[in-house]
Amino acid sequence: MNKLIENIKENIKVSQELENELTINFKLSTLKKGELIVREGQYNVGLFFISKGILRCYNLKNGTEITNDFFFENTFVTDYGTLLRNNSAGQNFQVIEKAEIYQISKDNLFRLADRFSELKIWGGKMAEQLFTQSLINQSILKSDSPKERYLSILKEKPQIIQRIPLSLIASYLGITQVHLSRIRKDINL
Repeated sequence: MNKLIENIKENIKVSQELENELTINFKLSTLKKGELIVREGQYNVGLFFISKGILRCYNLKNGTEITNDFFFENTFVTDYGTLLRNNSAGQNFQVIEKAEIYQISKDNLFRLADRFSELKIWGGKMAEQLFTQSLINQSILKSDSPKERYLSILKEKPQIIQRIPLSLIASYLGITQVHLSRIRKDINL
């Protein structure tokens, strides 16, 4: 819980009363590899904080999983559009390494934001961070060639290369695992 509170304090001033409320309302879950915390089509998606482990965000297209992003420790995660607009989730969030996740329900989060206006400021800052991350992902995934996309990951997000299975990296890059192996072999020569 300390990491979660510290993360919020990096963006706003947190009173003792707000800290107490956050501690009461965020619930810890230990999740196994493969578990989904959000399913495509799900409603009432809350806000999650990754204390330990890795999550991936993906969509199903014609029965194939297309990886959109990865999330590591000390990161807040949600289907932002679902959280704000009350529509169904457009993607899945899956544990890919045993994880400890804190979760607050949408209702409790909004109730606290009504009581503590600084949480609305924090929400705005989170939206800015999400937008920035989205731009980085687009930059990586819009590069000219798969090799350039891989090199961008090496530079911008090395933890992906260090901790994510090759099959999921290939999905993220939009290539086959065989193609990824060729790229890695070519780079290591």
